[in-house]
Amino acid sequence: MNTSRSFRSPFAPYLDRFVSLKRAVGLQYNSARNMLLAFDRYIDAHAPETPLRQETLIQYLISLQRLSPRARDNAVGVVWAALAYAHSHGALIESLPERPAPSPQFWRQRQPRIVSATEIGDILAATRDLPPKGSLRPATMATLLGLLYTTGIRIGEALALDVGDFDCRDRILTIRHGKFGKSRALVLRESVADALRCYVENPLRRVRKNAATPIFISGGLRRLSYSTVRHAAHAVYVQAGLTEPYPRLHDYRHTFAVNRVAGWYAEDRDVNALLPALSTYLGHISVENTRLYLTANAVLLEHASVRFSEFTSALDEVLS
Repeated sequence: MNTSRSFRSPFAPYLDRFVSLKRAVGLQYNSARNMLLAFDRYIDAHAPETPLRQETLIQYLISLQRLSPRARDNAVGVVWAALAYAHSHGALIESLPERPAPSPQFWRQRQPRIVSATEIGDILAATRDLPPKGSLRPATMATLLGLLYTTGIRIGEALALDVGDFDCRDRILTIRHGKFGKSRALVLRESVADALRCYVENPLRRVRKNAATPIFISGGLRRLSYSTVRHAAHAVYVQAGLTEPYPRLHDYRHTFAVNRVAGWYAEDRDVNALLPALSTYLGHISVENTRLYLTANAVLLEHASVRFSEFTSALDEVLS
């Protein structure tokens, strides 16, 4: 057993059980366990005696100041959830304060750019001019960016896809390497499935078409890397004449979520009732993660304003 990777503070049994519970529901929980391991090391070094006091937790929070706002909030969220579990199961904790709110800098990070229908048309058209001429690269970028836009899958999930994950007959794309180790199956629109099938069957893809072959490959006939895609996307945005700041690859995911909810608003659907389905489709652990994608978006605020106006007009008629 690798003792350097084991919990060893007085709270080790509780942390072990907490991680086991998370993994029992299908989560890999590796990154979160590393955060708990760092917390465990801090407690073992600075406060090895129980009970755990509030002053120790305050000093632990101060030790996190070196991290970025998002990384700090992630660590706090994981540690506080584990401490709440430990406290409820008898761990000697003086009193567990409320989880600290994210710092203001957390919310000042650049807002996602929602890619419009016109922009995605310009982007896909610009992929045709990617060098080298006559290579697979234009088709690779067009298919990849189109897939991100129409499905909202994460870029890491797209790059991890193998040929065996795509059932072209039933138009099902299986995400086997999702975040937190979760897998899910997505039904593709017919046009999206056809585009993906054409790419897989492209004669310029000079690789075997067995199940373990990557779908998206580089010029070297290897699995496409994130850095390669990011640099190619930048060249495409310049060619398409987009204004800065350019869309980040994760922005396509935000775009998909916003467009789906905007569509439901336009169809007068019950958005709150449908959000759990969108959350599952996106591979989120909870609906709250999905709600963060939709916060203060201009498109959705306009729809919400119309709904509110209709509600107040109806209320005025009742009260008049």
